Amino acid sequence: MTFYNSISDGNNFVISFSSDSKRDFGVFAKGYAQAASTLAEFLLEKPRFSDYEAYPVVFLYRHAFELYLKAFYYKAGLLSYFKNVEEIELEKKQRNNHALVLFAEVFKKLCRILFPSDQELLKLSDKVHKFAFEFEQIDKDSYSYRYPINRQGTASTRQNQTVNLLAFYQSMQELMTELEVVDFGFDIETDQAQDIFEVIQKTQELLKVEN
Repeated sequence: MTFYNSISDGNNFVISFSSDSKRDFGVFAKGYAQAASTLAEFLLEKPRFSDYEAYPVVFLYRHAFELYLKAFYYKAGLLSYFKNVEEIELEKKQRNNHALVLFAEVFKKLCRILFPSDQELLKLSDKVHKFAFEFEQIDKDSYSYRYPINRQGTASTRQNQTVNLLAFYQSMQELMTELEVVDFGFDIETDQAQDIFEVIQKTQELLKVEN
């Protein structure tokens, strides 16, 4: 028996259980965001913590942020299809990188295309872009808090780069909560748009038969 299934106590977790993996980005994002908040809260309760103990917090929040933005990109593609509106296409190389600012800019465009009258969402898209820009100042390519060097073999961060854990945690936790709501909203909008789309299709098919 493999080491990862050598105990039968019911504490199992499952992955790749849905029929459309591109719609699972938000689930992954939620998991990383929860792990980040759990660790951050644990460290903030300690009298002191070592620098390296906080590195995973930054990585986990950054990865959750990236996953949410990619979730919106893929979900918007499906929603655009059902609503028959303009779709934003990224090249494979762009889709597979870690560029927060790029996906934040795409998110802003998607909001303007799909929800032009939702002022609250448009305001959030501006906040997302601001956070993405500021995050890339400390971790441009998701290397800084995972490896001490980058692909070129040089330091992955500037020397003595400082982050305040409490400020970072509070800001990211608020953002993650907002993005989780948006992710849920995308699902609802997509389901509703799909229902309408299918009704229209069936109606058109019936009209063709009658004619």
